[in-house]
Amino acid sequence: MSKAGALVGLSLLLSGCLQVDYVLQAAEGQLDLACRARSIESAKRDPDIHPRVRALLGEVAHVKAFAREQGLVPTDSYEDFVDLDRTSVVYVVTAAPPISLEPVRWDFPIVGSVPYLGWFDEQEAKNHAQKLRDRGYDVYLRGASAYSTLGWFDDPVLSSMIDDGDEAVGELADTIIHESLHATIYVKGQSEFNESLAAFVAEKLTPVFLAERYGASSEELDAYLEAEARADKVQARFEAAYAHLSKLYASKASRSEKLAAKKRYLDDLRAELGFGQINNARLAGYDSYHGGDAAFAELFARCGSTRAFIEAVKHARAADFSKEQLDDIEPVTRKLASWCKK
Repeated sequence: MSKAGALVGLSLLLSGCLQVDYVLQAAEGQLDLACRARSIESAKRDPDIHPRVRALLGEVAHVKAFAREQGLVPTDSYEDFVDLDRTSVVYVVTAAPPISLEPVRWDFPIVGSVPYLGWFDEQEAKNHAQKLRDRGYDVYLRGASAYSTLGWFDDPVLSSMIDDGDEAVGELADTIIHESLHATIYVKGQSEFNESLAAFVAEKLTPVFLAERYGASSEELDAYLEAEARADKVQARFEAAYAHLSKLYASKASRSEKLAAKKRYLDDLRAELGFGQINNARLAGYDSYHGGDAAFAELFARCGSTRAFIEAVKHARAADFSKEQLDDIEPVTRKLASWCKK
């Protein structure tokens, strides 16, 4: 699955009933997937599974082999398949204060603080989201097609990971590479580093895989690149919105003036993009996945190849970060650049 605030009130510790309920639902959801999993080889022979899905499952081994060649740690994940009865495996809740882009964070013993919670049951996610809204937070609830257990369990390929469009094989490869990166390198309590790195590597490697597997002029590559181009346009607008609102919230305007200006700006942005919901929580989530793009692009240029880049980021340690949930990761990536030369 797709940033601990230094400010009091922005960092929530899971406690009491919430912690117990959350851990229990996560365990129950994971157990349900394990019980429903079957080997990909078995699924590929099942006539009850749509031929298109069976064909796409046949690509998983090729994606895993490609990722291993690029330096990702080989795991036993993505050897099984689970046919879900829904389009999302988990429902992700993100929250942020009304005049801040610093997300609410929840703390866990192993992974550290994270800027979201993922619920297997949609209604439970909605209930939690409403509780946060009642406390005055901007809240964004979205479905996620995949998540990672960071190598603690063998993650299956999920039917939710298989798109309907022509870009399906590319999106499947992107997801597997993204989640495999989490199993390769994960720094506790550094969400922007972890998520931005996984997104950067997946978006860098997927076109290479598709070109090698299908050809540089293939429909599969063209469809993926077209989908990415559409996503890039949205990301550019989100980046601009994040910068605009960051400046507004840091200004000397009164709270009421900030809220009014925020509403005008986001109303216009929603109308422009045709999105029903854009708020601080959604923009904070965007930053978790793309806030480190520029720093990683610079590191990649210094390393000169994907394998050298991945070997360099494998040396990232918690001690390299000046604080938990560091937003500006450029000092870290510049330090990691020394490993490219080695």
